[in-house]
Amino acid sequence: MFGQDVQPQVTLNLPTSQVSSKIAIYTTLVGPIAKYALIVMPIANAIESRLPRYYNSKLICIFLRTLLLVSTIIVALVFPFFGILMALVGAILSITVSIILPCLCYLKISGGDRKWGFEVLIIVIMMINAVSIGVIGTYVSLKDIGVIKNLEDLISFSKARTCNKTND
Repeated sequence: MFGQDVQPQVTLNLPTSQVSSKIAIYTTLVGPIAKYALIVMPIANAIESRLPRYYNSKLICIFLRTLLLVSTIIVALVFPFFGILMALVGAILSITVSIILPCLCYLKISGGDRKWGFEVLIIVIMMINAVSIGVIGTYVSLKDIGVIKNLEDLISFSKARTCNKTND
């Protein structure tokens, strides 16, 4: 739509000579780095809390967190579909944990599950949207992995086989 010279990532289309573009690029890079740290922190804390008291030194903590980082990089390099698999897990779990469960808990705590009103209607609409987003995200992830293509091939194969049996 925008021509052959347009890159798929927005940041690759920015001119690198301007300061504002560099700020935009670095700002986009900070997000995933911060998210990774936020995700790994509870894992590292859980492992560190299981260590005996005499192993809880600053050097051991740094080594453990570095080991977690290196192991994540190795998993991402060894399994080429790791990102797509994480998208699948994210589509299923993120929507459930961040939207559906809080809405259900709010309805239960506020007593909204017993009385219907405008607020409950909005929450139900939010939950329906969340479920549809989760289903679409799961479908797209499964399609990227190739599961949908394999299922379509299997269905067409079984249909062709059924048609051949009826023709014989």
